[in-house]
Amino acid sequence: MTLEEIRQAMSECPPNHENLTGGWASINDFQSNLGLVGVAPPPSTPVIHPATDTLPEMLKARFYYWAMPPAGMSAHPNYNPQSSRRLAAIDVMITQVDSSHIGMLFSTRTQQVLRKRDGVVASLQTILQSADGKITIERNRSHMELQDTDIFLWLTVQRRDKPQIAPDLRLDKVSGISGRDASFRTADLRAGVDFDRPNFLTAVAEADTLGPIDISFVQHVGQENNSIHAKVHVDGGFEIRKNDLHFPQILDGEQMMVEASLLLAYSLIPRINALYIADAVNWENRRLEVIEEAMKDLEERYRSARDALTERLVGSPR
Repeated sequence: MTLEEIRQAMSECPPNHENLTGGWASINDFQSNLGLVGVAPPPSTPVIHPATDTLPEMLKARFYYWAMPPAGMSAHPNYNPQSSRRLAAIDVMITQVDSSHIGMLFSTRTQQVLRKRDGVVASLQTILQSADGKITIERNRSHMELQDTDIFLWLTVQRRDKPQIAPDLRLDKVSGISGRDASFRTADLRAGVDFDRPNFLTAVAEADTLGPIDISFVQHVGQENNSIHAKVHVDGGFEIRKNDLHFPQILDGEQMMVEASLLLAYSLIPRINALYIADAVNWENRRLEVIEEAMKDLEERYRSARDALTERLVGSPR
């Protein structure tokens, strides 16, 4: 299906408050009624936005639905679903990846919401299969997927050694990273990650599988600097830290979130992945050096700690 065919099919499936059936509309927030109880969104239809210098042609749509009430409320004798359930929504950005694939970007990573039987993915599946019953949504793959998990170690090394990874793009800070060892045990490092932290050095020395990563970017745009802090996953998905967003040219908070999301999804993350791939030959050798350096740093650190402990024990009164 083309983007226009999908848009048209969505337009024929609006949200229905009477029977509480989820449906499609535009992403316009004006008087959207989001978060309110017992109301419907204003009528609207999804919109296709033309390509720009940084973004591809894109179908922007919002799937409205009515969230289930708190536990026990439905048992109340005066319970009325139409007047008791809260209006919620998931935004979806759809692009044409190639002649036979489209890409979908959702505003949530919560699988419980995405995989509901009457939810957003199910609705999209119905719309797509209305044109061709063989069309499927690949739920475990992403068109935004990063090359591999080693990109997270590469990013931490770049942040230490060469944070200006492009003329207009700087890695500002790595504030957190997760790791999984050979026994599939996980650990989350927070409050700043660098090569002075023993637990991070251990993860590097043992070649743990790293990711996701909490990282801040600064993009130079003319005389301005845009700042984005996000948690980035290997599938290319992300969660933006709203309080750490800074776009001097945008004052509205919700608009800033949308612009930052599109910038990350369709520009910054693909560029970073491309830079990582382009550095593959150099990184193959550098990666081994980084792991060996981590081993040596740990050996020196614990040798010094052991010597200091021995000195205190020898000098302590008996």
